[in-house]
Amino acid sequence: METNDNKNSVPEDNENSQGHKEVVAEEEAKEVPPQKAAIEAAQKAEKEILYIRAEFENYKKRLIKEQETAVKMANKNLISELISVFDLFEHAIAHSNKLKDKGEPEVTNFVTGIEMTRSELSQLLTRFGVELVGQVGETFDPNKHEAISEVESKEQTANTIFSVVQKGCMLHGKLLKPARVVIVKAS
Repeated sequence: METNDNKNSVPEDNENSQGHKEVVAEEEAKEVPPQKAAIEAAQKAEKEILYIRAEFENYKKRLIKEQETAVKMANKNLISELISVFDLFEHAIAHSNKLKDKGEPEVTNFVTGIEMTRSELSQLLTRFGVELVGQVGETFDPNKHEAISEVESKEQTANTIFSVVQKGCMLHGKLLKPARVVIVKAS
């Protein structure tokens, strides 16, 4: 009788095995084949690598731009001080023109030397990216000029620069020092 039980048990095992095989086959059908999963993983890794590479390139460009800006602006304190010296030359020339008109050769030569020195300083500043701001007759711009007083004038229009007390400067497009100016008052 044991044989009957064994015979009876075998078909039951076959039924369970077949049922189990069907469930496994369904799960395998739902699962992604290993090759396809590997391809998808490789594509995902490639996208991540491209993203990281692009981020790194952007970082390098940003770093280079920051270094260039630092180099351009490294002399800003020195240039700001040189503008004050330039203003002294401007004042000296403005006051010495009266003496130059007297016609004394020594005074004329001295004033000419001051004018040449101022011209050379102006060219030097220009070579280093300095733009002087503040001209008589220019429209007042609060982004570039600092109004220290106002005057009435019938010859000039309102809100224009009447006189420049101290030149301002921009270094590579950035304002370092505003021009100190007297503007024409609106009537």
